[in-house]
Amino acid sequence: MGLFLFATIAVQAQLEITVPLVMDASAAEDRQIIGLADPLAADAAISLRALRNNTVSTATVTGTVALEGTLTPAPLSYTAGMSVQLIPGQANAAGATLDLNELGALPIVKRGGLPLDSADLLPGIPAVVIHDGTNFQLISSSSLPCPPGFTPSTRDFCVADSSRAAATWFEASAYCTERGARLCTISEWTHACVHAPGFLGTVISAEWVDHAANNINGAKLVGAGSDGVGGVPGVNCRYGGQSPPENPFRFRCCTHR
Repeated sequence: MGLFLFATIAVQAQLEITVPLVMDASAAEDRQIIGLADPLAADAAISLRALRNNTVSTATVTGTVALEGTLTPAPLSYTAGMSVQLIPGQANAAGATLDLNELGALPIVKRGGLPLDSADLLPGIPAVVIHDGTNFQLISSSSLPCPPGFTPSTRDFCVADSSRAAATWFEASAYCTERGARLCTISEWTHACVHAPGFLGTVISAEWVDHAANNINGAKLVGAGSDGVGGVPGVNCRYGGQSPPENPFRFRCCTHR
């Protein structure tokens, strides 16, 4: 009973050593320290498992403009060269900042010192940043900025800030192509309308999109028309209609990032 009790206490105890610890057992498996839990304090020992898993340098972050997260153990300050793996809870907004353990919000920048565009960080996709002494620099892959007059909608595409004057579907398609862009697809247009603040306010009337209307003489219109159910006309992100492509309607361009 005495030996059993001693063993139980030894397993749960803390060991403080003020001299070098020499491991010279003849068997390699006996020359190791096992059972280290994830470190909770700045002076705690760290296991190879925790190091490989980035346990002490990974933070789940919340927010879109002001990102906040917690590292365990908590750093005393930001230091140049500090590397952190972020797990975003949602896509970021343009110009996002990062505050870890309430040490203060710092800008997150990417190549060239540019601020982040919206959706450079996506939900659940790990992103690595390094503190350069002033900012957090994103070293993971990021999207190129949108051309002037366009706003990021997702990591994949940008949408024009406003629609163009009425034109036929063919003229609209040619206009966008000549400028290195294209007519938005129905899914791109709808996504931007639903998720971008203020987008619907720029919709003056129905707009062409690059989508057929299940009609040999019709092309697809979005933003105004009918809801497709009750026949009630109006302006809405999910409203639309169709028209022969020779008729003039407003339109806007999209481009890949």
